[in-house]
Amino acid sequence: MKKWCKAILFLLPLLFLVAAVNWYVDSYAYLRVTYDEIGRQIAGGMNVEGLEESKFNDRRLLLACLEQQQEPKHLVIAGSSRVMNFDHGMFQTDSFYNTALSESTIYDLLAVAGILDCNGGLPDQMIIGVDAFLFNASHNNDRWKELEDYVIYMEDKLNGKSFVSAGRTGPAADSGTGRDDRKWLSLDYFRYNVTLLPEHKRFLVEYTTDWETERYLKHYDGSIAYQRELREVDVQDVIGLTEQAIADQVVYRMTDYHEIDEKSVELFAGLLDYLQDRGVEVMLYLPPYSPMMYNYIESAAEYRIVDQVEEMVAQMAADRHIALYGSYDPEGCGLEMTDLYDIYHVKTKKMKDTFYRVN
Repeated sequence: MKKWCKAILFLLPLLFLVAAVNWYVDSYAYLRVTYDEIGRQIAGGMNVEGLEESKFNDRRLLLACLEQQQEPKHLVIAGSSRVMNFDHGMFQTDSFYNTALSESTIYDLLAVAGILDCNGGLPDQMIIGVDAFLFNASHNNDRWKELEDYVIYMEDKLNGKSFVSAGRTGPAADSGTGRDDRKWLSLDYFRYNVTLLPEHKRFLVEYTTDWETERYLKHYDGSIAYQRELREVDVQDVIGLTEQAIADQVVYRMTDYHEIDEKSVELFAGLLDYLQDRGVEVMLYLPPYSPMMYNYIESAAEYRIVDQVEEMVAQMAADRHIALYGSYDPEGCGLEMTDLYDIYHVKTKKMKDTFYRVN
């Protein structure tokens, strides 16, 4: 009996230490703060600060936010980080949500549509940002697998099948964005959280009604405001970064782009048709490159595929009577190097000018 007591007395402090570290650091937002909690705050009209420092998972956060919505929005934006700073004020509607995801792929677009469709939240209008790299299978990533059930759901929908996964009738049965009490005493979680302690890193967010702060800010309408450091960037720094990228012959996610991926095109076309069949007014938007980067793209044979993608997207829009906005060519919106936060992202005050109708 004494041996058992001694063992228990020995283990209790260790278990307490594991639980305390997991709660305090909570690097993946399972215990102290959850994505569901953040989603509720956003749905209540609060903006969130501290996400970038917490190295948040934007796909889990998006799922939590969309599941909090009580009714479909009038307008939804989808795409990559290059459309993240489109906000409701630019379109003069409060019934708006920006679902853009970093490093977005065609599968992320399917996932966003799947979440909306599964929850009865397809909007009246949907603007889809179509980056040239969207059809470059060489640079797809696996981040979309955080929302894999919704990708499968949409692929089945596009193929006229019913969704079946692990005996469930729909993917929303377990979103995985809430509290996970198994993490209290998880040794794997503890080992990772401990590595963050020396750097004083932990998942920690704050809520505010301010539209801009010193730090990266997630707005209640899904859009973002960049940190002051980027908002006040020196244009010479942007030019220097662009010159280095050109010298290295690198255009983001456009290397090894030898042909437009047929499967990606098929999925994209199927998504457009599905949305239109359900009464969604779809609009396509081509985010512009900077003047320096576009001049390089036009001069480099390996990147001429950008023009091919633009022509293909324009034809897809024309065939479906879909409005097309913007161009990869910055000339149409008068974009200058002073209008950029970095190599690829246009400043919020200029975004509206890039959204001009082409057809």
